[in-house]
Amino acid sequence: MNDARRTRPLLAALAVSVVALLATSTGASAAAPVESHAGTTTTTTTTTTGSTTTTSYLLALGDSLAAGYQPVDGRTPPSVNPATGYADGGYPGGYAADLASQRHLTLVDLACPGETTASMTGSPAEGQCTKVYKAELGASSQLAAAKAFLARHVGAVSLITIDLGANNIDGCVSARTFNVACLNAGQNTVKRQLPAIVASLRSVLATDDPGARLVGMNYYDPFLGIAYAPGGFAGTAGAALSLPAVRAFNGMLATIYHRQAVPVADVATAFSTGAVLPVRSYARHRLPLNVDLVCRWTWMCPLPGSSAKADIHADTVGYRVIASAFTKVLAQS
Repeated sequence: MNDARRTRPLLAALAVSVVALLATSTGASAAAPVESHAGTTTTTTTTTTGSTTTTSYLLALGDSLAAGYQPVDGRTPPSVNPATGYADGGYPGGYAADLASQRHLTLVDLACPGETTASMTGSPAEGQCTKVYKAELGASSQLAAAKAFLARHVGAVSLITIDLGANNIDGCVSARTFNVACLNAGQNTVKRQLPAIVASLRSVLATDDPGARLVGMNYYDPFLGIAYAPGGFAGTAGAALSLPAVRAFNGMLATIYHRQAVPVADVATAFSTGAVLPVRSYARHRLPLNVDLVCRWTWMCPLPGSSAKADIHADTVGYRVIASAFTKVLAQS
């Protein structure tokens, strides 16, 4: 997903049956609470054979969720990774960092905030990403950087995670509009470009790391948060309207990954995106379960008096929930 500067709240003042839509739709996308994230320490697994020591890696690819972005730390790029001398470790506390720690892998996070399926294979979405890819791996794009890393660490990559596509449709909503034509165009672009990206990664893995596991993910629905703020009929109706759009997008992602035998971390279900009950209390508001969890696990619902602005990205707890969705699918597969 994109950074806070590109985040646009979704409002759709449509005369719809809010309760019916919330109750019958499912879906997913990104962000809300007020707790800052804690740093995550990655534990390295090494295997010693004779005098040779091998490190096992988790390679994280994708957009700002894969990078672990939060608005509290988004004013500066991720810190320099002391193991490489470059900012390729992502932000601490992201789902990739959590996964690496849980599985005792060394994290190399090449994800770039703002990345789309087009920029994944072309010019990176952020200049800092361009610098890292070129300086460390002699690559001009994130996909090329991933391939270069795999070629340099044959047999050493245990897991690759990828989340990609949300930024293709991020610009299709604004404060007052829901651009269906834009959403359809963005989804069609993902449908056309993501399969080639996944196929390219699988091809390289078949040669360099046949034992590695490649796992994709779907998205939670951050726009459920507008049922909290601005709230009211317009906010609740807009939140309800976002659900079928996210459901359709996640369904498309599932099809793309399934056709290439890539398991998908079900982040939408982890966030209870389609669940209305039980109704819960958040900041003195009575909210359906799916809205309440977005408020608690993302930055979409700043508490009264907070200087924070609504942001679609997960908070520390939200990233842990995303990591748990990866852990679950890895156990199942």
